[in-house]
Amino acid sequence: MPLTQSSVTVSIICTVYNKGKWLTQTINSLLAQKDIAFEVIVIDDASTDNSREIIQGFAEKHSDQMVLLYNEENLGIAETWKKACLAARGHYIARCDGDDYWIDDHKLAKQVHLLEQDPASKWCGTDINFVDSDGTITARNVFANHVVELADSYAKMLATRGFTAPSTWLVDRELMLTVNRMLDEDIHTADDTFNLQLDLFKQTHFAFLPEATVAYRVNEGSDSRPQRFEGLQDRFDRLLKTQLYYLDKYPDTDDKDILRLLLERVNDFEKNLSQQDVIHSQLNSQQVTVYFANEGQSFSQENALVFPLRYHDNISFEVPEDTVTLRIDLSELPSFYRRVALTDSDFGTEILPNSSNGELIGNYVMFKENDPQLIYDIRAVTKKSFCLAYTMFNVDDIRSEDYIANILSQDIVNYRKELYALKPYKADYQQALQERDRYKAELEEMVVRYNSVTHSRRWTIPTKLINLFRRRK
Repeated sequence: MPLTQSSVTVSIICTVYNKGKWLTQTINSLLAQKDIAFEVIVIDDASTDNSREIIQGFAEKHSDQMVLLYNEENLGIAETWKKACLAARGHYIARCDGDDYWIDDHKLAKQVHLLEQDPASKWCGTDINFVDSDGTITARNVFANHVVELADSYAKMLATRGFTAPSTWLVDRELMLTVNRMLDEDIHTADDTFNLQLDLFKQTHFAFLPEATVAYRVNEGSDSRPQRFEGLQDRFDRLLKTQLYYLDKYPDTDDKDILRLLLERVNDFEKNLSQQDVIHSQLNSQQVTVYFANEGQSFSQENALVFPLRYHDNISFEVPEDTVTLRIDLSELPSFYRRVALTDSDFGTEILPNSSNGELIGNYVMFKENDPQLIYDIRAVTKKSFCLAYTMFNVDDIRSEDYIANILSQDIVNYRKELYALKPYKADYQQALQERDRYKAELEEMVVRYNSVTHSRRWTIPTKLINLFRRRK
């Protein structure tokens, strides 16, 4: 039975522009919601791929729950979003971009309950997992594990250009429409969600559900992650204009909170510079994951510790006393380390890995494939307290002394010097081998001669006569 306006609790809005590769998974995840009355509004912003055909296929099967909108010409995400919200009939509006997908069938029901329990809030979000273009999870519980900091206030959002994961939003419909109209004041914004979040923070309290309900796809080349350096610079400049605009828009904001956040941010930036953090750009969002398991148990995300990946670091951690095995994942991407050492905190004894999918060459650890792993047996360690120390090879700055090619080429030079130094000993060794072979041949010849004498008739007959006379005595 078709939904009426009075029966719709949530209007889910999915904005689409050339998302055909992921759209089927996205829409299926929206339609899977349970224990809530909802409609799905899909709006296509004049896609040039097969997005429209996919949307129409879903509409034929789910005509009672889906509303289709099409832009005949590309309007951009801000205008497309506003247009879709005007068609919403629910008391709340939920957002999901066309390349993200929901991973909790009760996401909406949980969020509606959260807002109903918090009268001061008309807007909420949840935690997320990061996935790549192919759907592989690259980070779990992004906010809880501090892979990305959750911007949970106006000051933090403005100062840090923060993030609340728009595909997790649930917002009161009337509030959303009010905030949408404010976008007209800053039509040249680099990111419509930046403006929306700032205005929402000024209008209501943000409630947060600490559960990952959304797979947030991180795609290189998107509006928020341009591949060209010039595009990135332009985005940053336009975000700065928006920040300056909001300083004037809400002059009553407590500047101390913003200043404090900026000072902390500058301090973190300088600390990163001080350790020459030149990790390849793909590693910036990576993390070190320490999995622990007891006897007979397999590794799982529930039994794991997560730390941000740095150029070099010393990580102290503890695991339960019944742990017998550790698996340390040094990011999810190929990476190269000058040193990786796991030590027992009590005695400072280094623990060697039992196995690895990388190549261990002296102190060097080279992972040429995805998902680098080191496996350790720690059943003999009494107190399960450890320190993981590692230093990555510099793979970016060719002018740096620690650039990987510079270090490896110097190793080759050193090995060649050692080889040349050993050459005289090689000749002596070969001469010794020749003398050994000569003595061995002479010995074998003596044995043959001895055997030929002792087994001849001239030897055996006299020997028998001698033995006979000995017995008669």
